[in-house]
Parts: sequence; C-alpha cells; structure tokens
Amino acid sequence: MRVGVVGPMAPDHFAQNIVDGLVDGGHVVTPLGAAGSCQSLRIGRRAATLMREVAPSLDEQAQRRIAQKALDASCEVVINIDQRMRPATVERMKRDGIRVAFWYPDAVTNMERQLMLLAPYDAIFFKEPHIVERLRANLDLPVHYLPEACNPHWHLPLSEAGTEPYLVIAGNMYPSRVRLLERLIAKGIPLKLYGAGFPRWLGESSARGAHTGRSVFREDKARVFRSSAGVLNTMYPAEVAGVNARLFEAAGCGAAVLTEFRPTVPKLFSVDQEVLTYHGFDDLLVQASKLLNEPGLGARLGDAAALRAHRDHTYDLRVADILEKLS
Repeated sequence: MRVGVVGPMAPDHFAQNIVDGLVDGGHVVTPLGAAGSCQSLRIGRRAATLMREVAPSLDEQAQRRIAQKALDASCEVVINIDQRMRPATVERMKRDGIRVAFWYPDAVTNMERQLMLLAPYDAIFFKEPHIVERLRANLDLPVHYLPEACNPHWHLPLSEAGTEPYLVIAGNMYPSRVRLLERLIAKGIPLKLYGAGFPRWLGESSARGAHTGRSVFREDKARVFRSSAGVLNTMYPAEVAGVNARLFEAAGCGAAVLTEFRPTVPKLFSVDQEVLTYHGFDDLLVQASKLLNEPGLGARLGDAAALRAHRDHTYDLRVADILEKLS
C-alpha cells in the first residue's frame, strides 16, 4: 500500500517511527512534511500560534503542497499526526480518493483548537482512553484508542543491564516532574537526567545538577536506558488513564522500568514481572530502592519487558491496526 505520513521528521520522533513501522510492514511510504508554516522560523510556540491565527493562509498554502504531494505519490492512505492540519486539507485529500487518519500522541490538554474533531477523518486515534470514551459518548466520530509503541530498530537491548548505579529520566523538565525529582534527590536517590534541559523560568533547582546537558536518541538512548539501574517514567499530570511513549521505548531497550501507575499499564505490561509501578511518593521510594539494591532484579525486568514490547508494542503493529480500520 502507498501511504503518506504528515508530521515533522526527526531522529526517533513520532512521525519517523511511524514511517519505519510502515516500511517494516512492506508499504511504500512518502513523508509529506509538517502541516504548519512556521516550524522553520526562530519564534516561540505562542508566536507561531498567533501568526497562524492572524494569517491562516500561511498554513493553508503549506498544506496545499502536502495534499498535492500525496496525490502525486499516488497515496492510498495518509496518516497525519499534526493537529494543525486544517479540515479543508483533509477534505481535499478525500476528494482525491485518499483515506485519511489522525493519530494524536500528546496529552489531552494540548489539543489546542481541536481541529481534528472538525475534519472529516476516516479514523481518529488517541493514546488516552478517557478522551475516546468521552467523544464516543457525545459525538458521532470514528474515534479509537491506540497507544504509542517502540521501534525495534533502535529500542532494543544493546548493553549489559544495570551496570550504572542510578535511575535515568529522559524528557522535558516541567514543574511537577522537577518537584518530584527534587524530593528524590533529598532522599538520596541517585539520578541522571537527559533531555532539552531546564527552562530559565523554572528557577533554581537541586535537580539541575543531575542533568547531563544532552539528549539521547536511538542506539544512544538504548544503551543509556539498558545500562542504568532503572528508567523512572514519570507521567505528565494530564495523562489520565493512558501512558506515554517513554514506557514503550524504555521497555523495548530492555531497561528496568519504574513507571507511575495508570489504569492501562497492567493491560500493556505485567506489573512486577515486566515493569514496576508506583502510586505515590512513598511507593516510589520503595521501588527505587529495590532497583538500586536488589542484584539481578533490573536485568530480569528488562529482559522480560523487551520481549513483551517487541512482541506486542511495535510501530508496525500499530500502523497495521490503523490500516485495518481504514479498510
């Protein structure tokens, strides 16, 4: 099948992993680019949003190129992950005989203008079962639950398990995460942090000293995750019942994952056999101490998690689900 993918492409990012999953499934894939017109400008997110509000023709012009590219590539299906896609663009692709799906990978609080609910998509996928339940109850829309996944090309065990005596956290630094990390540091839990770093507006924090000053991607991420005593997966507060991509990535890398509990976790992984969970801070301290002090525990968890992730939670399986619902 000929499939187009709309979204910003970067190493180990969502759209790129979808492309890889489609290629693994034997499909012919055309990356169609991002749906916004301002992504290449050195301006803040709010300024870019305001620019699109004031001059919507900028996005419309950029998206006409996307629709034409999909037609020129003879795409039968387009999978869009960019919520800036305008309903008129989806309508144009459908007039060209293309089936169009939207897969939203972010927290529900970031849905902005909810353009995906106005566009005539053939199917809409959310990783958050709560929003699927609410939309099904109130709107006549083809919405489905679909969690994120791991990419077995680089989310795989590449080093010896648990050789480094600290917990790893990778991702953005926001207040709820930083406050939790500060509490862990105060209790003597050794941490190493990876990602974009601390925004200036967060101010002083004892957690700043634990940051490595770099991000990790692909094989580098796999080695960092696997060699640590464990990967601490803190959830954004707006993750109501669903989970984030980090859970699948860390599991695929063969890391010992300690994740904040959400109702879908036991449906995705076997708790205490494949991943550890925590419900609150005291519980987190107990589980973190296990990973840091119990010999062999991290390797057993990581090996089991990798097997499960590569069996049940890969991008080729997820995109196959999307294509099946579009057929």
